[in-house]
Amino acid sequence: MPKQLEPWHHLAGKVVLVTGASAGIGRDFCLDLARAGCFVIAAARRVDRLQSLCDEINGKDGRLRAVAVELDVAADGGAIEKYVQKAWEAFGHIDALINNAGVRGNVSSPLELTEEEWNNVFKTNITGTWLVSKYVCKLMRDSKRKGSIINISSIAGLERGAIARWNCICLFKGWRQHAHKGDGIGIGGIQNQSEFNITRTFQI
Repeated sequence: MPKQLEPWHHLAGKVVLVTGASAGIGRDFCLDLARAGCFVIAAARRVDRLQSLCDEINGKDGRLRAVAVELDVAADGGAIEKYVQKAWEAFGHIDALINNAGVRGNVSSPLELTEEEWNNVFKTNITGTWLVSKYVCKLMRDSKRKGSIINISSIAGLERGAIARWNCICLFKGWRQHAHKGDGIGIGGIQNQSEFNITRTFQI
């Protein structure tokens, strides 16, 4: 195991669902988890974009260690429940969920932001995160399995009004009564392949 992954050695054999896995940080999560010995469920809206990722992971030793699953976090609850059920069945259970899928939305003042843009960001970053977590946690509970939910957020929300980010934090604090532990972990910034305009801040 690479030295930088040594703290992950205890994860070997765990099944991890990663949303937004087709590119950027999500793809890197999948590769590192596979190197640590995990079974990976790579989820995204377009399964075809996940195939090369799964081929790269499975090609290392010939064993099935990664599967691609369609999961659109902006879909309605019924569709997301079906996506999660299919992901669960891939390896028979899920030990951890990494809610990585999200959108930045337009960087503009609230006077210029459209209702459609506002709703799209909330549906993806808040409602989608909640629904995926809800259905994964229900399956964990019903199968009497312990598990972990890890939420990824952007440092873009650290400036001024980070409404969606803080709503998400409050949401999961409310779930603590149903969990064994709740941790807020800041591991520093991670740069992915997306290009962002970092010279401006959210003007809310």
